[in-house]
Amino acid sequence: MPPIQYWFTGQAVAAFVTLLGALLTLGYGWYRAANTEWDTAHSKIESATQKEKIDRVKALLGKALDTGAGLIGDLNKKDGDQAERDTDAWVKQARDLIAAAYGDGEAALFLDSSGYVFYGDGSQKSNIRNRLDGRMRRISGLLRRSDSLTVKNDFNPTLFE
Repeated sequence: MPPIQYWFTGQAVAAFVTLLGALLTLGYGWYRAANTEWDTAHSKIESATQKEKIDRVKALLGKALDTGAGLIGDLNKKDGDQAERDTDAWVKQARDLIAAAYGDGEAALFLDSSGYVFYGDGSQKSNIRNRLDGRMRRISGLLRRSDSLTVKNDFNPTLFE
């Protein structure tokens, strides 16, 4: 073994620096690989959670559509004031669901009838039917777009089941 003074001169220093660089590169590569794996796993978990939330919201919106269709079907069996109260309650519940899941912008769109044409005789029940029809059209449109929308993190579907 050479004396220590030869360890820090010429080719020995170059070899030591190369070895040190290789160890640092290897360590950094390992660190980056671990971070990438963690990011991928975390992303998959978030995607699965978001997909589950989307499916729950879609089920709740489908249930709201069924309830709205039932209200339209029962419209002739009820007096106008009762039909109005039932419709108001349904619209409020559906609006609250949409606001909780997607925010106030989507909830405002749900209540908007812009761009729709309705026909009726001007009676109270005809107006109620048109109101229900407009809201159901909005829910149908929302269902078509729901896979591309992000459900809010604080959405709690148990409040609407």
